[in-house]
Amino acid sequence: MTGDGGSLRQQVQETIRRYQMLQAGERVLVAVSGGADSVGLLHLLCALSDELGIELAVAHLNHQLRGEQADQDEAYVRRLCADWGLPCYVTGENVGEQARRKGLSLEEAGRCARYEYFSTLADQHGFDRVALGHTATDRVETLLINLLRGSGLHGLRSIPPVRGIFIRPLIANRREAIAEYCEQQSLDPRCDESNLDPSDFLRNKIRLQLLPLLGEEYSEDPHEALLRVIRAAEEELAWTKPLVETEFEEVASVGADKVGFDRQRLSELPAGLQHRLLRRAIVELSGAATDVGEVHYDALRELIDEGPTGAQLHLPGKVLARVGYTELELIYGERAQRQPEGKESWCYELSVPGTVEIPEVGRLVARPVAERPSELGDAAGTHIIVNGAAAGSILCVRNWQPGDCMQPLGMGGHKKLQDLFVDEKIPQQRRDCIPLVVDSQDRIIWAVGLRMGEQFRVTEDTTKFLKLSAAPLADKVPSATDVKE
Repeated sequence: MTGDGGSLRQQVQETIRRYQMLQAGERVLVAVSGGADSVGLLHLLCALSDELGIELAVAHLNHQLRGEQADQDEAYVRRLCADWGLPCYVTGENVGEQARRKGLSLEEAGRCARYEYFSTLADQHGFDRVALGHTATDRVETLLINLLRGSGLHGLRSIPPVRGIFIRPLIANRREAIAEYCEQQSLDPRCDESNLDPSDFLRNKIRLQLLPLLGEEYSEDPHEALLRVIRAAEEELAWTKPLVETEFEEVASVGADKVGFDRQRLSELPAGLQHRLLRRAIVELSGAATDVGEVHYDALRELIDEGPTGAQLHLPGKVLARVGYTELELIYGERAQRQPEGKESWCYELSVPGTVEIPEVGRLVARPVAERPSELGDAAGTHIIVNGAAAGSILCVRNWQPGDCMQPLGMGGHKKLQDLFVDEKIPQQRRDCIPLVVDSQDRIIWAVGLRMGEQFRVTEDTTKFLKLSAAPLADKVPSATDVKE
């Protein structure tokens, strides 16, 4: 790294050229949180603006999650823009309320709020591009998160350099280089202290614990090794994308909030192409397939090959897959709430803390626990203690749907709920009466009276505890004893 930042400017310019991010005459909105990455990006683009022939402005979204610190971040960005003579667009969004209302995690709700705000600004004020401060380090961290979720090729690509109007000029540079550049240029960015706590968020654990451990244990720089994986996936996706698009136009029928496939034709395609087409359909409907993992695609393929007419599968992102005799339909939004004939499905929101009474089965209660409990309950009984940070603040309670999977406590892989019901000798007529407590990503936290999910177990590092309790209404909630023959 050089002392004057010239090397970094050259690298950023090369990234912009390689991915054709910017053209002369374009107006660019730079998303600035106040942290080192976004402030460094803004400074670099200002330094390159004359050479690139671009016009800059700044956007900042106050998430209203960190109280006074969030307001100080906003004030910092306003001062920065005033000092540098840049137009500044600022708004506030109660992301916590958005997460509750939409049933999302805080991280996902914040992401949605930012992208919606930046897209709206670009549309209203005629910006051609929106520049984001993601770095190569973010790419590596996201790759590891995706690997742990069992991702496919798109997950191995991690964060794309360009997606629509959104560009990431720092995507080839590590976070340390940006921080050093900020120090050299006396930029004094803000620091979000929540990024320094490994106790709650997986990304922080990877950043602060896993990557340093890999660096100590292996001679090769883990960042560079993982970036090679990302580049290989990126190249593979680039040359195969036109082939997938051609096939999608031939086999898919796109309608209002719905994508249909000929079931027989889709089942005869190679598994890899099937996966790509299904992902393409999900992106067509919801705009992203970030939270759809390998277990979901496996369940989709089983639905296509073996699912009875009317069988359905709930997917992350409010997408419902449903099979007919000859077709597979992927349905988005409100239309996804329609149920097939003969199948009475239900789903109720459960806030934390909160109570929900479910006429079909009983009462579910979610209460935070202030201190580490001495007893964690029994998943086969009426209450359990789970990791509150992993579960999140918005839960839902629903009944079983064909294709549902979970990772039972103590298991390394996922198990179909149908197989779990068979193992536990639960009769067919009782299965719809077993409540499933799920998080905002539709991951099963607790199959009440049966099993809890491995992802939500309490560990030595857990600092937030959540008690989930079930109580019957007129003896409707099945217990571990009365659901088994």
